[in-house]
Amino acid sequence: MRAAYVAANLAHAWTLVAILVGAFAAQFAEGRPPCPLCVMQRIAMMLAALGPCHVLLAASREGLTPRAVAVGAGMTALASLLGAAIALRQVALHVLPGDPGFGSPVLGLHLYTWAAVAFAFSIGAASLQLIGLTWFAGAPAGRTPGARATVLAVGLVFAANIAAVVAEAGFAWRLPDDPTGYLLFR
Repeated sequence: MRAAYVAANLAHAWTLVAILVGAFAAQFAEGRPPCPLCVMQRIAMMLAALGPCHVLLAASREGLTPRAVAVGAGMTALASLLGAAIALRQVALHVLPGDPGFGSPVLGLHLYTWAAVAFAFSIGAASLQLIGLTWFAGAPAGRTPGARATVLAVGLVFAANIAAVVAEAGFAWRLPDDPTGYLLFR
């Protein structure tokens, strides 16, 4: 069961990393920096990825203890609730008929709508971890293949997002409401 639990956390973290990388790709393909709500959603998604990373690192150090699993799932759930609230706020801003939304749709939905869906799935994944806590927790510590690479990928996405936000805002404390470029390079 330990292997399945570790694989689920690996898949969860890598899914969040893939979503964030996809958001970067869309950002640069369109040549349009993210709005402040998009940035906040990205921050929440990065924070949600810390939960699976915590579980993976704990599994290799002290094993899948109930405490480590609960802390990781709690981190993911709280960050995903925050991210879902932000994403749904942005969806609500563009719900009027004729509103084109912000950015180009991907598979018929805007990125903030996809973010709301991703946060809902993250909340579900964290809930399943907590429900299955007694079945999966208590496994001994051992080698956790992919844990370090996953944590490294999450860290790189963190650093790239921080750099992108600094480039977008320049040295101001506030992001532009409707960004048109990167203020650091002007």
